[in-house]
Amino acid sequence: MGVYTTEAIVVGYRDFREADRILTLFSPERGKIHAVARGVRQPRSPLMAGTQLFSYSKFLLVEGKNLDSVSQCELKESFFKIREDLDRMAYGAYFAELLRISTRECEKSEEVFRFFLKTLFLLEVWEDLKIMARTFELKLMALQGFKPQIFCCVNCGGKGLEKVWFSSILGGTLCEKCKSKDNKAIKISKEALSVMRQILKKRFEELIELKLSEDIKNELKEAILDFVLHQLERKPRTLCFLEEISML
Repeated sequence: MGVYTTEAIVVGYRDFREADRILTLFSPERGKIHAVARGVRQPRSPLMAGTQLFSYSKFLLVEGKNLDSVSQCELKESFFKIREDLDRMAYGAYFAELLRISTRECEKSEEVFRFFLKTLFLLEVWEDLKIMARTFELKLMALQGFKPQIFCCVNCGGKGLEKVWFSSILGGTLCEKCKSKDNKAIKISKEALSVMRQILKKRFEELIELKLSEDIKNELKEAILDFVLHQLERKPRTLCFLEEISML
């Protein structure tokens, strides 16, 4: 059995047996890794701090036939502010599930890793989490190869988009002439389209001060979330919890 070291973020876990936990880690070199942390739920376990959800740690792992095993871990960043706040915790869990669903096993991507690490730092300070969610969703889809065409009509290539529809099926915007190509396309305003373009063009941290009306936020949620769910082909379980706490 081989032994290897990697930095990784804990993006999920489930309890196993009496004191163990099976972790889902995301590493820049190895992508998504499943590993068992033995005895981690026991009091004073040396693995506890570095294996909590969202923890960014340096891991020493032993390769196994079905599951790797965590031998040691050194905490680099705990992101405890996320876990202490119910809203941030819910959004963080949703972001982590989107990452897990959209990533294949052992598909390495340093760019996606750095993007998600930046997401966690921003999640500790971002005020409007609804805007952050739409930004994360669209940017993650683009990084995973599902970038929508929103700078011209996806069907005819026309750029004079006076009235705009967004088609998740076709993967982009439709002009009025082409809207019949998808009868489920969602009509969006030019303002909402402008925000979507900003999200794709600007860096994540440049959008932290973005202020939007509730109407625009609702438009973006309808269009972008429909696009995400179409690409993933299933609804994340954490989205239901996120919708529940938003009503509190």
